[in-house]
Amino acid sequence: MYRILASTIGALLALTSCMRQQPEERVHKLLTDRIQTLATAESCTGGTIAARFTAMPGASAYFKCGVVTYSLDAKQNFVNICCDTIARYGAVSEQVVRQMAEGVANAHYAIATTGIAGPTGGTPEYPVGSVWIAVSSPLRTTARLIHAKGDRTQIIREAGTAAIELLEEELLAAQPGK
Repeated sequence: MYRILASTIGALLALTSCMRQQPEERVHKLLTDRIQTLATAESCTGGTIAARFTAMPGASAYFKCGVVTYSLDAKQNFVNICCDTIARYGAVSEQVVRQMAEGVANAHYAIATTGIAGPTGGTPEYPVGSVWIAVSSPLRTTARLIHAKGDRTQIIREAGTAAIELLEEELLAAQPGK
């Protein structure tokens, strides 16, 4: 009985510890364990996603690069976004964020963000806080529109967390044995 109780308590402590970890810490472990790589292409998040990964010791084992493609020119030159795509769909669009994720670098996984962090710049279609996030993986590219709340700093933080959580979802979906 004591052994079962100790085992259960140990499992609960391990679960609690995992729940307290930031999503980038969980992704860091997954990428390191799998010996896979990551790159980022950020617009409205301005490099904060890359900073969250590179702040951790050992990130050089998997983190290839991060680019901030804030202007339309940078999107075209650094992540190969077709000017026709931007003209047709706009810089804040699913099509652009997918191309950003797919064009950033030769990595196993890539995160991309484009959106409106505010406080100005919103439109009826995409109000302030609208952010497209995408993750490119060996299997597919997944994109999601989120609507972050708060001031500019809060929107950037929330968008970064959502993008890293989407990466974690993709990593778990590609887990061997699933």
